[in-house]
Amino acid sequence: MSDVLCIGINGHVAAIDPATGREIWRTALGGGGLFSHPGHQDGYVLKHEGRVFAGCHGHLFCLDAATGQSLWRNDLSGLGHNDVTLAIAGKAVQFVSTHTHTHS
Repeated sequence: MSDVLCIGINGHVAAIDPATGREIWRTALGGGGLFSHPGHQDGYVLKHEGRVFAGCHGHLFCLDAATGQSLWRNDLSGLGHNDVTLAIAGKAVQFVSTHTHTHS
């Protein structure tokens, strides 16, 4: 199924069938210690050539798009624990703040 919708939420990545809303698989993005655990963080996901790349709380993960199985992870040591922007093959995903401030 190549047209699945991949989402990142609360330290997990899930594949959803867009026609039915049925969850196909779900993978927890494991952490590496008290200050580096990506749980309870929304993640950014990008699907490319049979893989799902997920950035979450300063970590980068690669999952098999068909099964959700973890293929590898990179803790991005020394870069902090902020949002991870992803880009590959002309596709990109990044956080854009939509907060507006009004002054009286």
